Amino acid sequence: MPLLDWLPGAHRSRPGEGQGAAPRPASATDWPFPFPPPGRAKPSPPDTIPPGIAYRWPFHPLAGPPLPSRGVPAPVSLAEFKRELSGWCDDVGVISIDDPALAHEREEILWVYPHTRSLVCMIGEENKAAMQSRYLPSANNELYRCEERLWEMGRRAVKYVNALGGEGLTTTIGWPQEVGQRWADKIWPLSHKLVAQAAGLGVIGLSRNFLHRKFGAYCLIDTVLTNLEWPAYDAPVAWNPCLQCNLCVASCPTEAIKPDGDFDFFACYNHTYRDSIPGFLDLVRDLSERSRREFKQRWTDNEIAALWQAMAFKVEYRCFNCVATCPAEIEDAFHAERDVRRRYLDETLKPLTHTRAVEDEQFVIDSPSMREKHGIPPGEWRTPIDRRSRSAAGVRLVSLRRIRTQSVDAMMRWMPQYFRPYEARGLAFTTQFLLTGEGGGAWAMRIADERCEVRPGTVEHADLTVRTPALLFLALHRGEASALWGLLSGRIRLGGRRRLFFLFPRLFPTEAGSTRLHRWAFRLRRALRRS
Repeated sequence: MPLLDWLPGAHRSRPGEGQGAAPRPASATDWPFPFPPPGRAKPSPPDTIPPGIAYRWPFHPLAGPPLPSRGVPAPVSLAEFKRELSGWCDDVGVISIDDPALAHEREEILWVYPHTRSLVCMIGEENKAAMQSRYLPSANNELYRCEERLWEMGRRAVKYVNALGGEGLTTTIGWPQEVGQRWADKIWPLSHKLVAQAAGLGVIGLSRNFLHRKFGAYCLIDTVLTNLEWPAYDAPVAWNPCLQCNLCVASCPTEAIKPDGDFDFFACYNHTYRDSIPGFLDLVRDLSERSRREFKQRWTDNEIAALWQAMAFKVEYRCFNCVATCPAEIEDAFHAERDVRRRYLDETLKPLTHTRAVEDEQFVIDSPSMREKHGIPPGEWRTPIDRRSRSAAGVRLVSLRRIRTQSVDAMMRWMPQYFRPYEARGLAFTTQFLLTGEGGGAWAMRIADERCEVRPGTVEHADLTVRTPALLFLALHRGEASALWGLLSGRIRLGGRRRLFFLFPRLFPTEAGSTRLHRWAFRLRRALRRS
């Protein structure tokens, strides 16, 4: 994949090129990635930014000489091996460690188990009725019960591998316990969905859920790493139900799933996982930073109780719409029979969409446009609570800055996720970042067509050039430094169209100011729009 293929004259940074260029981990741009982006294939017009897949990169290479291979030829055929595992797995597929789908994660997998030769992907079916229930505890309970079944599948699979003379281990389902080392970054060593797709068990859909050929979106995945090896393995299938339905787009309460293939990670994360990491980070920082009055405005009793429940029991996910409204498991009937489609829309899509988008409180990224849209002035963080209603309807703004990365490299790669496209209507410009000092390097960013694309390297004729120490730019991102003071002190130097730099707080939102001047300006803008 050519670097910066969206701009003429762009070229890769080489060692010694740019300001403080330094070696960096490989990314997905360095591999011929074997799968197309999820969802509907859509050609990109000339001179526009094509939809891209998420960046993926190895943890770090193994130090010292490689360990000797302890690969063991399997004493049974692959078909017999899978037939045995089918006695306790709902479905199973096997691929090689050398499969091109895992090229970007190979070193990480070998870090977990250095003798890996094969990956055994196990599927656990979820109860469709529970996942489609408007009563969220039923869906959450089904999710955790399915995880428990997968752990047992993995334990039995490893015992069978041992009986064949091999060794192996299971990895992790869902959130792995690596947030203390790699937050906020790629906190998983192995992408189970990519393994399942490479093994021909299904495809990754527009919603980023894995869609199984038989179970649709109603399934979970786990993987066993083993030193058993076979002469041939499973292969991907051409089946793809995610082409023209778009029900996940219609039902998403946060508009995180885009019909053109893009996905707003932070919109989904801050809403669905609210009672997990983002809510906990917000609570702790508000306790340390806010006055008593501000804290009461930001936190209701039920929000605090939900976080207590998540820490005392388990996380309650606030939305499963993309799973519950996906008809992949009835794809043929859904598209061929009007009665089936009508019943599905009336009995599944509409009730769930209304519940999640109308009756439940929405957690929305705090940005100028969202404050304007929902009428929330500076100094306030939610729409008024209706105490007369049993519904939790309303909007609660959450700060994007609270999800802060720990390194310059991670920050730059995550910038397209922090980007708010609705704040960039009508904008088109390129920025060259020349970050000096420790962790520095050259990065190019283009914003156009309400998209943001960031790649390592340099580009000719950038509209804006930003020269600054890398750690200062990271401190700005984390809210620990002032951009104004950086400009006045000369530590941030701008070239080209300098005014574009002052759009960044809106495009990559920081928390809104809450002074009287901010509130007055907000009311004035709303009054001018109405007139």
